[in-house]
Amino acid sequence: MTLSRTYGIVLKIAAYGESDKLVTLYSYDLGRVTGIAKGAKRSRQRFVNKLEEFSLLQILYRPPRGPAGLLLISEAELLCAHLSLRKVFQRYVAAMYISELLLRFTRDNDPDPRLYSLLQWALISLDKADSPQKIAALYHLQLLAAVGYRPELQRCSNCRHPVGPGRTFLFIPGSGSLLCSSCHHQKGPHYNRLSIQALKFLASAQLVTLERLNRLQLSGQTAAEAMDALYHYTFHLLQQDIHSWQAMRTLNITPTRKSIMSSSLSHERTSPAEARSRKLDI
Repeated sequence: MTLSRTYGIVLKIAAYGESDKLVTLYSYDLGRVTGIAKGAKRSRQRFVNKLEEFSLLQILYRPPRGPAGLLLISEAELLCAHLSLRKVFQRYVAAMYISELLLRFTRDNDPDPRLYSLLQWALISLDKADSPQKIAALYHLQLLAAVGYRPELQRCSNCRHPVGPGRTFLFIPGSGSLLCSSCHHQKGPHYNRLSIQALKFLASAQLVTLERLNRLQLSGQTAAEAMDALYHYTFHLLQQDIHSWQAMRTLNITPTRKSIMSSSLSHERTSPAEARSRKLDI
């Protein structure tokens, strides 16, 4: 069988047997796929320093023999290592969160060029030392829109009053919509009160192209509000936890909140190497 070629971004690496590795990546033309790299643990030429999370690769592969089979990865060429994402803790955590979201919301062999471009944008932006919290929030919001779960953030879902001064708004994870202070009578256990600043940021981010997303600015408190609301909405959609969220949320805690919640922040002082050894389970 002849070899085929594709470009893909590595989402996950797992050991397989004594010498092989399983590589899950998101490819422009294949979508989410998993391949086996024979002898990758012992390779000194074909795979050395190439099969790493978040790396952009060009691979040569043999297609699987059946619909549920693995690609056989013959060779890999490293195109972009995104090295800082594995060296700087904050960027590593954000990249893990982004990768896990994509794994949760996609299925095998279902390519979407928009999702590939969005992932590429997020990792490049993180690698350029932009705010990890901002990039993760923007990615999360854009991903939800791309997979058909865009939240309604412009107006109250009941009275249709637009977001603006004079009212407060709660974000309802069960519906991905807002209720204003005139329409909600009590808080639910996971309702998120969002400031006008957070809502305007999120609403603007839904309308901006990828090329202009990095121009949007937000404070740490606004990032924390936005991320918390998006997490609870996603938890409702998936009906399962996002394992990397516990590490991600530590990046969103302001100095005041850190002093209050210090007992739960032990892994904020964890190095990227230690975090990888724990392996934020995906």
